[in-house]
Parts: sequence; structure tokens; C-alpha cells
Amino acid sequence: MAVFYLINIVEQILMSSKWLFKDTASKPGRNISITPENSEFKAIHAGRIILSKGQSAAGKNEGRETTLLCMHGDAEVTVGNDRYPLSRFDGLYISRGAEFSVSTDSSVDIVEASAPTAQTWPTKYVNFKRDVASSDSLTLRVGAEPYYRDIHKVLAENVEGSRLLMGVTMSKPGNWTSWPPHEHAATREELYLFFDMPRPGFATQFIYSDLENPEFVRPVAENDAVTIVRGYHPNVAAPGYPVNFCWVLCSLEDDTWRTLANVNVQPGFESMPTGLR
Repeated sequence: MAVFYLINIVEQILMSSKWLFKDTASKPGRNISITPENSEFKAIHAGRIILSKGQSAAGKNEGRETTLLCMHGDAEVTVGNDRYPLSRFDGLYISRGAEFSVSTDSSVDIVEASAPTAQTWPTKYVNFKRDVASSDSLTLRVGAEPYYRDIHKVLAENVEGSRLLMGVTMSKPGNWTSWPPHEHAATREELYLFFDMPRPGFATQFIYSDLENPEFVRPVAENDAVTIVRGYHPNVAAPGYPVNFCWVLCSLEDDTWRTLANVNVQPGFESMPTGLR
């Protein structure tokens, strides 16, 4: 029994090392820290672009579409001959394989994601205040207490694309999100990257196919990221603190399951609306 218990602990530690990425904002510049090479993702590559005044960074994701979402600060992104201003929660979809550069006159923190695709869609800029915050289809006020939260779909059906969706979810203090528990392992993989959760605040992230033997139950803090490739994945904030995260949802095929909807709700919770559409 003791040997079995030890093996189980070792297996969970090894699994967690591919599912939990701590402090993704620890390095300045452009850092793609989560890839299929060091996680269980099949498609998603993700990281941060963190720049101070006068700094710049450049990228080109060969054969992949790219999404950028500004978390804090202000920047200008250049794609070809076009320039796009990014402020808090503004988003940019960048065509497959296009070169881009980011610069700032102050400071900026951007989440970057990319995924392989055979298709090419036009680069598209989304202004959060103008295009998302006032839209009933892109800003969803979901659930009831104690699982009420706001979901902002920044790069979703408002943008043509092959596989990637990107946005943010923000809860009230102490609330659950991603509730009722749901999963979409056969069609999509997902990244949660947590933000604006000042210490000592934290949340607890669950990932399980069988609640009696969960694959992952860990506290998560600001700037941590969790990769989700299977299982139900609700989370809950510590009392007095919110759980906020940027999410990247990626279809496992081009132009097939690029949607928040069509999830499998954990049996027994079907009467609770997901609010996902």
C-alpha cells in the first residue's frame, strides 16, 4: 500500500510539472514558455511579452496563427505596414506566419498565443472598450451566486480565424468559475493564465475526469498558468479575493470547433447553465 501511494504521488508531481507553469511573468521581453514540447498540449504555444519604456520585441510564428491580448499598459504592434494600438484587454489576431513587432512608450504586458494552421485569415484588431465591453454577445454575465462571473470574448466569433479563441474571465471575491464543471477534451485544449489576484490571494484549480481521483488539484496565484487537455476544470477563489484569468481555447482541427459552446457538463450538474456560447 505504501509503495502504491508513493508511486501515485510521484505520478502526480510529474503530471503537475506539465500542467502548472509558475510565474510566467518572471522574465522581461518576449518569452514563449509553454509549448507542446514541455506540456501536454498538441497545438498551443503561449507566453508573455513584457516590455518597459523604450523597449521592443519582434516575432514571427511560421505556419501558425497568432493572438495577442494586452493585460496591462499600452503598446503599438506593427504588422506589415499597419500599426495597432493596444491597451488593457485589447486584442489582435495576426495572420498565419506574419512578422510583427511590439513597442511601448511606457510599459506593457501582453499574453501571446499561437497554433499551427493551414489557413490564412486577415489580421484583425479588437478594441475592448468599443467592440467588446458593450456587446451582449461578447461580454457575458454568467451564472448565479456563488459562481457568478464576467466572460469577455475578445478574439472569438467577431474575428475570422482557424483554431484560436482568446478572452478573459473575472469573478467576484470567493466565487467559483468554469462552473458547472465541463470538459471538451475531444475537441479543444485550453490555457488558463491568472492575473490581478494580489497576494496573499489565490485560487484552487481542479482538473479531473473522476472526482474521486483528480488528476490535478493545486493552488494557483497571479501569473501562474494551467494547461487543460482533458477533464472537468472548475476553479474557486479564496474568500475576499477574485479569480481572474486570461483563457486561450484552441480547436484540435482547423475551422471545426472554434467555439466556447458545445461542452460536456459533468453528469448531475446539467440543470445549471454554463453561459458558454
